[in-house]
Amino acid sequence: MKAYEQYATQWEEDLKKKVIPQCKKDDFEEFWEKSVAKLRKVPLEVKREVHHTPYEKTFMTYEITYNTHDDTLIHAYFSCPLNAKEKLPCVVFFHGGRGKKSINPDVVSTGCCYFAMDVRAQGGTSIDHAFYESGASNGGMMTCGILNKENYYLHNIYLDAVRAMDVVAQLPEVDPERIVTYGGSQGGALSVAASALSGRSKKCFTYITSYCCIKQRTENGSGQFSHLQYYLANNPELTDAAMDTVSYFDINNLVSLLKVPVALAMGLEDPICLPQFVYSVYTHIPTEKTLFMAPFTKHNLPLEFKMRSHFEFSQL
Repeated sequence: MKAYEQYATQWEEDLKKKVIPQCKKDDFEEFWEKSVAKLRKVPLEVKREVHHTPYEKTFMTYEITYNTHDDTLIHAYFSCPLNAKEKLPCVVFFHGGRGKKSINPDVVSTGCCYFAMDVRAQGGTSIDHAFYESGASNGGMMTCGILNKENYYLHNIYLDAVRAMDVVAQLPEVDPERIVTYGGSQGGALSVAASALSGRSKKCFTYITSYCCIKQRTENGSGQFSHLQYYLANNPELTDAAMDTVSYFDINNLVSLLKVPVALAMGLEDPICLPQFVYSVYTHIPTEKTLFMAPFTKHNLPLEFKMRSHFEFSQL
């Protein structure tokens, strides 16, 4: 056994003692079935136009705009290899918190199409038109709509991710039977949500996955959940209602809806998405799964996991 593998094995023995149970409400599955059904009652409207890049000798990129369950328009990039003789697999990528849509020549060079959406109200061009009935007036996405699960910010972006899968499945260049999801941190959570809720994914690739064990993350105030911690410190009477809401969006619960294989990677020194939170998610995945534990790695994509994932993309 290599030294880093031995180190990871020792870590795992410790993490097994820290697994956090799921906290699903009785209507958890019904809630998501109704949410996705309501989304899909809204007729899908998709616009695309060429987006010029330096890579047009090998692949073309388009800017895609699509509607979702409210008045928000989601913007995305879609890249596809030139001169394809058949429909191709597609990697649907979700960016991390406060990021934006991207073009990824490395993924396209595996022979796949590549789709990346801008998460609403973050670093890209998807403007959030939702009205949030509750939350901190001084900002903090994790507080927006916190007292109503149907109005919560994470409800909106999870459904936007499902809608992305619906868009990709109808693109003429894409084989709808060979769509996978891919992302890290917030994007890792959206990768899980899109695979678990859309019914269109062949496999889920997720790394340094966020939105896991949200109650515990709020208690320690890591990452985006420092805003929710501060909000509840000032409004402690809202704690029970807030924790009830976030339970519907906790990836530790949502993985129970997965029906496809999962490849998950975690950084063992991650100070934001703590190893015990991500490992808890891994233990609750009900499908075929693999775990890559990266020693000495903080909150970034483990390069070995990237290479393994890209190799799998080339085999789709």
